[in-house]
Amino acid sequence: MWSSDSGTSKSSSSSKSEKVAKGSNTEKESSSSSSDAGKTIEFDYEKHPILAEATYPVQWSDSSWAGTQVKVDKARVIQVKPFKDSGNGKAYQGIVLMHFSITAARDISIYPSQGTLVTSDGQQADADTFNGDDFDGDIAKGVTKDGYVLWELEKMTDPKAIKTLRVKFHANYETDDMDDDNAYKDFDFTINL
Repeated sequence: MWSSDSGTSKSSSSSKSEKVAKGSNTEKESSSSSSDAGKTIEFDYEKHPILAEATYPVQWSDSSWAGTQVKVDKARVIQVKPFKDSGNGKAYQGIVLMHFSITAARDISIYPSQGTLVTSDGQQADADTFNGDDFDGDIAKGVTKDGYVLWELEKMTDPKAIKTLRVKFHANYETDDMDDDNAYKDFDFTINL
């Protein structure tokens, strides 16, 4: 599980959707290296010093599948002091956090926390299911769940150098109708930062 010292805590046949959203690159964005001195982010039961970060308000949503509304309202790109993951032995320099909100119009299974991230600087990462929030999976009709998905990046020299975040993940619902081609969905969207 992860947390930030700033008080923020983490709370088949397929149809393909590709969308692009624009982050609001305004005064609300925060990015700095000097003001981040002393800040940490905690994951893997350790505190990792934040060297620099950029936070972007995002206004992306998709309600094209099964009446379900999927929203992303925030993205944080964080450069941390390099660390080695004890689980896979890889070294990482960056973290991306993305906040999702999902409202189901029928019983669904949806998995952004198992999604893939592709950055504009050519990196691809699978979501860190251990350190992200536990909010997705089976969601009943009429329920809204939200939480953060976390990805670790091997390279990060400047959070502002990453200009786009492409996210891909799967969703489905159960049906007895063999002709229901809408039962499976591959979400695929890009957020411009």
